[in-house]
Amino acid sequence: MHEVDTAPVSLHRVLGPLGVLFLTFSALSPVFSVYISGDVVLHMAGTGAAIAFLVGGIAAAILALLYAEVGAAFPGAGGVYPSLNALLGPFMSFPYIVMMLPISLGQIAFAALGLADYVRVLAPAAPYLPLAFASLAAATFIAVLNIRHGAVVTGIFLAVEAVALAILVGLAIAHPVRSLPELLAHPVNLDHGAMKPPSIFILGLATVSGVWTCGGASWALYFAEEMTEARRKIGRVIAWTGVIASLTIAAPMILMLMSVPDPRTILAAEAPFAAFLKERAGPAVAALVSVGVAGAIFNSMVASIMAFSRYLYATGRDGVWPAAINRLVGVLNSRLRSPLNACLILAVASGFMALAGERAILVLISGNVADYLLISLALFVGRRRGLTGQDYRAPLHPLVPIFGLAVTALSIVADWLDPDAGRPSIIILISLFLGALAYYHFRLRQAAKAWRIGGAEIA
Repeated sequence: MHEVDTAPVSLHRVLGPLGVLFLTFSALSPVFSVYISGDVVLHMAGTGAAIAFLVGGIAAAILALLYAEVGAAFPGAGGVYPSLNALLGPFMSFPYIVMMLPISLGQIAFAALGLADYVRVLAPAAPYLPLAFASLAAATFIAVLNIRHGAVVTGIFLAVEAVALAILVGLAIAHPVRSLPELLAHPVNLDHGAMKPPSIFILGLATVSGVWTCGGASWALYFAEEMTEARRKIGRVIAWTGVIASLTIAAPMILMLMSVPDPRTILAAEAPFAAFLKERAGPAVAALVSVGVAGAIFNSMVASIMAFSRYLYATGRDGVWPAAINRLVGVLNSRLRSPLNACLILAVASGFMALAGERAILVLISGNVADYLLISLALFVGRRRGLTGQDYRAPLHPLVPIFGLAVTALSIVADWLDPDAGRPSIIILISLFLGALAYYHFRLRQAAKAWRIGGAEIA
């Protein structure tokens, strides 16, 4: 690793809290979480999904406080990487950087393939891979724009997402058939044609899924270096995002289950939320909302490419890679003031990743348990050394990082008990992390002294 020359231009600090909020919600995509991930949890736990999303939403809001405190102390374009490097050192941050590279490519590729799947439901004759590649190219075209223009475009798509959620919530509120206490006290699941209570084990797995589904407030950190007064404002933005995201994702799930006359019909459907809309509002409204869901997936792709390109740019700018790679990814386009090279590299690499198929990608990305573990440890170190808590301070310390460690443990157990995707994923990612750790120890310890963490220097 060698230092990279100083970039001729810097990221443009033009975003206020609302702009960062739009980009963050576009990346975490409440509509995608409800209509796509929500279907998965419904098939897993039946009406117990209400418990999973209620508990998971509360947990996700609490965990957002971890990112709020450490992110406010080190608000760089690399997401949590500047915080991990400053608090835990490159010995921990380098393996995290290496592990996040395939995960970021996998998330973008998975979204492209998911969008192709969804469009083919509306237009079965549409070609699968060409559709995924076309959506990836279109998303990249928007992602390379100046951050202001990107925020405007994603904000427009976000408004469409809000309409899709509002339709669902409105239909659910208009026809309640059971109370919240009744729903939570008597969960049922469709098991081989019979309605049975889900086991505590299944509810536990679903709740872990609910945590990840309702999470995502940390996306804000990728745009922190383009936010005015980031140190003073970003912590509150992340904390409030955690609360709002949990509400907007958990509430539609709970309200829908409170209004379903016969849960059996919804749980038997391949796409429960689409079935609910078709039953309550007719096929025309269901089709209209489906278009909105497709738009939400595309919007998430745009925001994800924008976010991960800033992560890749930050690692190159800070000198993490060999000099040739640093010069390639660690620069900004002088006119757009965006990481154009990093965006294009991500798009091409994600396209190749898409060729592996959804199943292989899911195996790769589903076992990421490092985030909550490392950020919890970083907060312990930051508080002890007095490096965090000046600009934003998570309450009830040390309960929040202890909670983060507990969620990590539960996630590891949940992944290990999933032999199809979770277990192989966690083995692959832990192996990758440990391999990068060993490489750092034997080859990079001296070179890492040349890293220049830009996020630690910005005000």
